[in-house]
Amino acid sequence: MLYQRILTAIPLAAFVCWIIFFQPTSVFFYFVLFIVLISGYEWAKLSGVQATYFRAIFSVVVTIVTWSIAQYAADYIDWTIYVSVMWWFSITYYLKFARPKPASSTLKIDKLLVAFLVLPAAAFAMQKTHSIYQGADWLFYALSLVWVADIGAYFSGKKFGKNKLAPHISPGKTKEGLFGAVVATSLYTLLASYYFDIASEVAVLLVLLSVIVTFISVSGDLYFSFLKREAGLKDSGNILPGHGGMLDRVDSVLAAMPVFIVGFNWWIHPNVL
Repeated sequence: MLYQRILTAIPLAAFVCWIIFFQPTSVFFYFVLFIVLISGYEWAKLSGVQATYFRAIFSVVVTIVTWSIAQYAADYIDWTIYVSVMWWFSITYYLKFARPKPASSTLKIDKLLVAFLVLPAAAFAMQKTHSIYQGADWLFYALSLVWVADIGAYFSGKKFGKNKLAPHISPGKTKEGLFGAVVATSLYTLLASYYFDIASEVAVLLVLLSVIVTFISVSGDLYFSFLKREAGLKDSGNILPGHGGMLDRVDSVLAAMPVFIVGFNWWIHPNVL
């Protein structure tokens, strides 16, 4: 399994870096729309849509809505991002007390509709980040925050993990792992501040933003674990050998990117939104 994960991860990572660093924002956005398309299909599956045909229709509709807002209703992009941020903070609070219902394959319309907020907002946040000055570098930093958080949580949880973070949703996650994620992303952000050559007071704000993004990225992971438990599924799909589905890979990113771009706009680079 590990060998298969590595074989999938290396070329995928190389392709993502090529898209981020060597393609214009317009091309990058179409790549993001492809991710929305696949994620929409898997989201429909997690929401209890049984027929493959209807899952495909749903994924196409979500993708078209995302593209249409970007093309013809750009004034709504910022609102979509802000509402998504409020939703993610709300769901973070909810997950503290949530208990997954017994696994069921019944259709869940409320969960289905959330995709029309979460997927476009994350796509717009990545598009906005990529389009600014040094956008490719900032976007890579934002995405890699999630990866660094995962690594920090894994090693800290494995070494020190005792207290469960959300035992009813994801028994493997611990509070010690979350602490390790925060430490790892904070140190990583200090290095990033040096790379971006930003003032010390701005660097402090960037570290604070990295901590918030780390917490929200964990919420994204937990939320989709919650959906999978209620759907009775281990993975959201199997499109990525050794990794599961697209949502299994981008769950934390979907939560982190809108929060990142809002915080970035407030504290680091005004007038992005």
